[in-house]
Amino acid sequence: MPYAILPKHLPTEHKKVVTSVMWNKPDGKYLVPLWIIILAILAGLLLLALLIYVMYKLGFFKRSLPYGTAMEKAQLKPQAASEA
Repeated sequence: MPYAILPKHLPTEHKKVVTSVMWNKPDGKYLVPLWIIILAILAGLLLLALLIYVMYKLGFFKRSLPYGTAMEKAQLKPQAASEA
């Protein structure tokens, strides 16, 4: 037995435990009406559109400086063999 202190009398009886499971079908009193689900989806899409519009107006989606400005070209230019 996996006990640190062994019992004086070891269990010798056998017991059978039976558990019955009863499945309950939903009564329908906790179901969410379809119009609430549709309203929630539309409200979420409206909030998303509003957030995108505000971010657009603040310039979040504008590109930064175009790639290949004079400073970047000077930094990416390979050094000549004589300078190395």
